[in-house]
Amino acid sequence: MRQRLLSAWNSWSYRRQLVSVALVGLLWRLVYVPFERPLRIWSDEHWYMTQAHRLVDGHPWSSIFNTDIPSASHGPLVSVAIAPFAWFFPNAMTGLRYLIPFVGTVSILGIATFVRRVSGSDRAALIAAGLASAYPGLWVRDGLVVSEPFAIAAFVWLLALLPNWKSERRWRHTLFLGVLVAMVALARAELLALALIVVVVSWWWYRESIPVLRGLAVLCVAGIVCAPWVVYNQGRFEKPVYLSTNLGITLAGANCHLAYYDGRFIGYDDLGCWSAAAKAHPSLDESVRSSGMTRDAWEYATTHIARWPIVVAAREAWFFGLYRPNWVVYMSKGAGQRVWASWAQAVGGYLLFPSFLWALWQRRRRAMGDERLARRLFVLTALFSMALAGVFVGHWRYRLGLDVVALMAVALWLDGRRSRANYPTA
Repeated sequence: MRQRLLSAWNSWSYRRQLVSVALVGLLWRLVYVPFERPLRIWSDEHWYMTQAHRLVDGHPWSSIFNTDIPSASHGPLVSVAIAPFAWFFPNAMTGLRYLIPFVGTVSILGIATFVRRVSGSDRAALIAAGLASAYPGLWVRDGLVVSEPFAIAAFVWLLALLPNWKSERRWRHTLFLGVLVAMVALARAELLALALIVVVVSWWWYRESIPVLRGLAVLCVAGIVCAPWVVYNQGRFEKPVYLSTNLGITLAGANCHLAYYDGRFIGYDDLGCWSAAAKAHPSLDESVRSSGMTRDAWEYATTHIARWPIVVAAREAWFFGLYRPNWVVYMSKGAGQRVWASWAQAVGGYLLFPSFLWALWQRRRRAMGDERLARRLFVLTALFSMALAGVFVGHWRYRLGLDVVALMAVALWLDGRRSRANYPTA
């Protein structure tokens, strides 16, 4: 029976095999959606859903509680993407969650495409697709209307287009790369720097094949795509707002007494810090509030600079789930995740990250061609993700870039290991 199944599987084309693996990942994500917790009014998810409906009813990008007050708490990509479905289903809220598994499936296909292009191996691509379908760090957010699935999808396809960038004779890939950089920024603003680093490093690697003009064109296209949102915000707020107003509350929660001196929360953030920051800056204008919180957070951080080494080390420990993972699991309930799913995410990280380091070590001398660039991008993305945690806070959502490249690296290693097992050397 097993041989018959393997024979049937091997008779399929690569495309059919990949679609089958992706459909399994999609099916699991759709099954998982009903397990998510009920919608919470203070959550990021509620903001995205509300803005999607307000894009339809004529009050776009306004406060949850008052349509006369402008809001840019998050980037616009998620709400814009789901707005057509909000128009078709004007009363849908949690029902919109069933759209997100399809975004996660796009990420699965993008991960497989990148691995196949850098390795030339169908098997490596299928391994990557299987890992992406099963890894809890990806599907745990694919049941909620949040920014992470959209940011992951844009980022993995940004990576997937890079190997073809060097050989194109037209400007198609250049334009697509610029659009994807903008999508990353409009989903999660902090990942804009990562997207730009990836593009610049790739251009430098392929500099003999890619003219400087095309590298600059990627940046110009990204700027053009982001410009309407940036310009729109300049006329709505007292202070300048570019991508979102979320920086202030993020820094305020991570730079306060509890986050610097309380052993239970050191390196993390706390609701008490957020509440105190909100009371200190009660303005209804999000830009004023965020600017004040950012200034206070910076003043606190520079006043307590001697604590930075300890705080940063604690943030990295939170980031990798090495310190109080039970508290992170508990806090994830507020974001809509089930306890068992958050624990699955933690265990998945414990298995993936050591495997990632081992894969990088094992492939350090065997990587050839585009895989050599991929290995450098993997390391840069991992370091960038760790830097985010060190600067802000050790939330597991900052691991999304690391999660993606770790899965890719492990898939490449597993494929190479299987090849050596099948073709032993004398």
